Amino acid sequence: MKAENLIRYGKISAVYPAKATARVVYTDKDNMVSAELPVLQGFGLKNKSYRLPDVGESVVALMAPNGEDGQGYILGSFYHENSPPPARSQDVSMIQFADGTSISYNRESHELTINCVGNIRIQGKRIDIN
Repeated sequence: MKAENLIRYGKISAVYPAKATARVVYTDKDNMVSAELPVLQGFGLKNKSYRLPDVGESVVALMAPNGEDGQGYILGSFYHENSPPPARSQDVSMIQFADGTSISYNRESHELTINCVGNIRIQGKRIDIN
């Protein structure tokens, strides 16, 4: 496999939530569509995380160097001119959802902010609020 084919840029064309996989269309490769590729997650054994890209989202894929078609991983998305980051500080960690809900933490000010457009449900055997 040529080096330029190891790292590919494209847009998500289909998402398979039950398997945490997706397909990518490569516009620079005559709109070739990938096989189902696993979407890399932060954790996957005892601790688990789960996030999937949306159809149309720009992503980076890493393909297997052994030349076998269809083997690779979706590494993640990136910000660009048409989709800027939701925060402008390295002290802020943030998740912003399409419906307007956001969760952010500012490590400098020690402030956790939750803006929720719907209901908030907290479950647990014991909840202490100081």
